[in-house]
Amino acid sequence: MKLGWPRRSRADDLDAEIAGHLRMAARDRMERGESPQEASAAARREFGNIDLVKEVTKDAWGWRWLEQFGRDVRLALRTMGRAPGHTAILVLTLALGIGLNSAIFTIVHAALLEPLPFASPDRLVVIWEQNAQRPDRRNVVSPANFLRWRERAGAFERMSGAYDTRVAVSGAGEPEELVQQMVTPEFFATLGISAQEGRTFVHGDGSGGAEDGDHVAVISYELWQRRFAGDPHVVGRAIRLDGDPVTIVGVMPAGTRFILKAGSLVGRMPDLWRPLQFPEQARIPRGRFMTAIGRLKPGTTLQHAQSEMDAIAGGLRAEWPHFDTGWTVRLVPLAQELSGELRPALLVLSGAVGFVLLIACANVANLLLARGAARRREFAIRSALGARRVQVVRQLLTETLVLSAAGAAVGLGLANWGAAILLALSPVELSAGGPVRGGVPVVLFTAGASLLTVLICGLAPALEASRTYALDTIGGGARHGGTSRRSRALRRLFVISEVALAVVLLVGAGLLIRSFANLRAVDPGFDATRVLTLRVALPGARYGEAGQATRFFQSAVERIAALPGVEAAGAVSFLPFAGLGAATDFSVVGRPAPEPGQEPTTDVRICDNGYFKAMRIPVLQGRLFDARESQVKSNVVIVNQAFVRQQFAGEPPLGRQVVIEMNDPRVPTTIIGVVGDVRHADLRTPVRPMAYWPHPQLPMTSMTIAVRAAGDPLALAPSVGREIRALDPDQPVSDVRSLEQWMGKSLARARFSWVVLSIFAVCALLLTAIGIYGVISYAVSQRTAEMGIRLALGAGRGDIVRLVVNDGLALTGIGLAIGAILAVLLSRTLTALLVDVSGTNAAVLAVTAATLGAVAVFASYLPARRAAGTDPLSALRAE
Repeated sequence: MKLGWPRRSRADDLDAEIAGHLRMAARDRMERGESPQEASAAARREFGNIDLVKEVTKDAWGWRWLEQFGRDVRLALRTMGRAPGHTAILVLTLALGIGLNSAIFTIVHAALLEPLPFASPDRLVVIWEQNAQRPDRRNVVSPANFLRWRERAGAFERMSGAYDTRVAVSGAGEPEELVQQMVTPEFFATLGISAQEGRTFVHGDGSGGAEDGDHVAVISYELWQRRFAGDPHVVGRAIRLDGDPVTIVGVMPAGTRFILKAGSLVGRMPDLWRPLQFPEQARIPRGRFMTAIGRLKPGTTLQHAQSEMDAIAGGLRAEWPHFDTGWTVRLVPLAQELSGELRPALLVLSGAVGFVLLIACANVANLLLARGAARRREFAIRSALGARRVQVVRQLLTETLVLSAAGAAVGLGLANWGAAILLALSPVELSAGGPVRGGVPVVLFTAGASLLTVLICGLAPALEASRTYALDTIGGGARHGGTSRRSRALRRLFVISEVALAVVLLVGAGLLIRSFANLRAVDPGFDATRVLTLRVALPGARYGEAGQATRFFQSAVERIAALPGVEAAGAVSFLPFAGLGAATDFSVVGRPAPEPGQEPTTDVRICDNGYFKAMRIPVLQGRLFDARESQVKSNVVIVNQAFVRQQFAGEPPLGRQVVIEMNDPRVPTTIIGVVGDVRHADLRTPVRPMAYWPHPQLPMTSMTIAVRAAGDPLALAPSVGREIRALDPDQPVSDVRSLEQWMGKSLARARFSWVVLSIFAVCALLLTAIGIYGVISYAVSQRTAEMGIRLALGAGRGDIVRLVVNDGLALTGIGLAIGAILAVLLSRTLTALLVDVSGTNAAVLAVTAATLGAVAVFASYLPARRAAGTDPLSALRAE
């Protein structure tokens, strides 16, 4: 027995019903005496046009549009197949515009729109302190203030603190330096994430205090896979961190990454987490080094929480005037904080790539207009046969839709490739939630972009092509295939729009390139060539006694300096361009104490004499540390020029004493030397006062060693590592890279912006050149007879070339004028990305005009040569 649903379609039912009606009508006539042939013919005449009846009936069906659409698609595919070259150009042009937009959207969605992998991420905020003297900077938090906030703030469901440090791991493979994040026990509950294996921290973890904890840790999924090979029994396993035994109690899910670069001393994703509890002395206000995260209560607004924290900060200023005067609290949504570094650049690039899509659409519209002009006779015949104008428009829009869908399909492939390139160029991690990849949102965006292109580049050509006068076109035959004045005006308008948009992109790219050149020209205050840097973090458990860390680094620097190919070596607490550093208040001995909150501040670095020599930081006054000062605490300090300008303008600084609020007891230190200014944060940040202490003044267990090489600095890395291990076989090194690589990292954001925008500008320039060429070439083909007459009347070939090229330059000139105005108006959106460059930079505008002028001449010259080569007799005979 054959199974199935033997139902006929509605079309078959309609055919059967019409056939039955005709048979009944014929039978009635035969009963009246007519022959079968006569009866059948009469019945058909009486019924009327069968196909028309079918069409009218089908129009009444609700799904008739689907059948019409399918027929239009089939016709569109046949039409496109008859002109494969033309179709390929259209598809590739749309694929370029749609693909670039989808690539940027992939990045923007991951960085700005993708929900964070935390529970109710919209309720998570970062809590910063902010100094009134530096309102543009977010500052890390004092533990004493954090503890008061947590006790007094009612707007928060939870509040947790964290800070990151370096730690050496041993007991499972080779010694390795890891980044550990010290967090209060409620940290993971605040974020709303749970462990994949084992547990996170509970109340009581870390009760041994901020430094020793209770010897438990949670590790990242990545560390679990890399160091422990995904061992399913890793929970409960013991490892040694800085020599102390620690038990792993949990493993976080893959992609659990949390770092706030503005508050990180290490600047790398954490490998593990340790519990942090505060001893009673932490309630005494001194020092700021933490990051605070809060989860707002349901229904609490950011504005309400900010007002409450402002009130609490006011109370703390009254309670601790010498510590909190001049300090406020700033709440920032976590999503904004994590994406803030690239947000301005991504928004600018999103607008720029939208311009590329508009230029691509203008190009496609021009090609469709030309295609429509070539099909005027076809449309006229269809009109004469009864086709309504709406049907012609619908057919042309369907053709554009098919082209756009093909372009979107190719564009998705380009988007994946383009997103990979953008990720490679990106200076920072673009997503806090894991790898950046496409998905349903990207596909939906691409589909929406393709529909938008149908309206932008298909509607005007469809309406223009449908304005066909059947009798004129058919009567004129093939000889009068020219276009209307309206069509020519539309084509010129599209080219002018392309030029104007290209001007905006070229000016934007030019401003960013000029800004990047200005940034590269900034003197950092040191010589970055041929300098190897590496970080050494000694475990406090083994190097906690007085002088141990100082002696280790002195020995390491001496051994490294004696290596072949080493010109100088030194150690410093915080390397320029490598992340955050230390800063504190200070006062000048002999001057009245400043009002609370008005104390001057200085950055502080711990270093040795070799550091100045390795970095080639010039000594301008006085001297460096002597042998005794490098080994024993001697209360001396070296300052930079900015320090002298701020505090001793017109006065000799040598011999003056300052009290720097970073040592205990706070004893005066004597200025023995002045060195050149060094930019530490990046090349954009102005130089700040800097105080350099010798290592015994404030012993530190974590230092960066700088090694000036005679040749390739990275070639020294193995031998330098061996010298460190010779002093301590269990001591790992990290951040092994050249100083030029650190500087390049600081320039990465500026480079990312100008490189990507320049790519878009080049694409826009190529599309604009194609658009100018297409319009001029088509205009020349329509003016063949005119060119023939001009040549016949004595015009030279040079005259014809100038005539055609001037036409292209006229369109370009109008577009340049409009584009220059738009560029000036939109240049303010680039303000956050520019360094010492005005949005009305005359040189950039001049180069842009010259570039587009050259492109216009080149694009117009090719059809101009063809026009100049016209044979007058052949042209007139064809006409």
